[in-house]
Amino acid sequence: MPAFESEGCVSWDVVLPDRDAPRYGWRPLKAKVMLETCDGEETWSVPVAVGRKLASLRKSRGGELGSRAELAYEVRKASKAAGRRRLESLLNKRDYSSAELKEKLASDGYSIETTDALIAAAVSGGAVNDARFADVFIRSKIYAGWGRQKIERELSRKGVEAESIPGWPEEYFEEGSELERARELASRRRPTGKNDFQKTVRYLCNKGFSMNIAIDAAKSALDQS
Repeated sequence: MPAFESEGCVSWDVVLPDRDAPRYGWRPLKAKVMLETCDGEETWSVPVAVGRKLASLRKSRGGELGSRAELAYEVRKASKAAGRRRLESLLNKRDYSSAELKEKLASDGYSIETTDALIAAAVSGGAVNDARFADVFIRSKIYAGWGRQKIERELSRKGVEAESIPGWPEEYFEEGSELERARELASRRRPTGKNDFQKTVRYLCNKGFSMNIAIDAAKSALDQS
């Protein structure tokens, strides 16, 4: 049992997890805020980064927190500060959709309330913009040879519906360009003489091209081989 700092009827401590302790499944490590009042004991689980901030607070202020409400306020304050720092760290590496960031923060153990507030502030300040994220994502995947259907699927998995993007799909695909790109990809494949048509169609469908385009492109490529 940790040594508590006391103030009247309120005692509290922070227990950080052992980094070398075995982990089971995907659940992240959590810190524990242990609170003891006249009404009994409570244990709050918080992200490790939040636990570190609270441990630092306890070290600097000792038992000066005089009530459960005051401790709850400090936990919320530390959560916002640590969550904001985590958000900035993620965005410094690459752009994310708002849904991706919510998932990241939730997996770290931040509450829905904290996560929603941080994402809303980032969106308001322009640091997070789903339309901008989608535009860069779409153009990079077109360059990588992805077809329209795969792009739409992957965007949806990231919490962005392609139909919500201004100019989709007209501004990204010129008329006939999808078929031309599929033909180019199909022409790079070397025929083996065994099920080449089926293999090429399957390859193009996996790239995100529609079945009709995949069939047309496969026929064209094999006719020219």
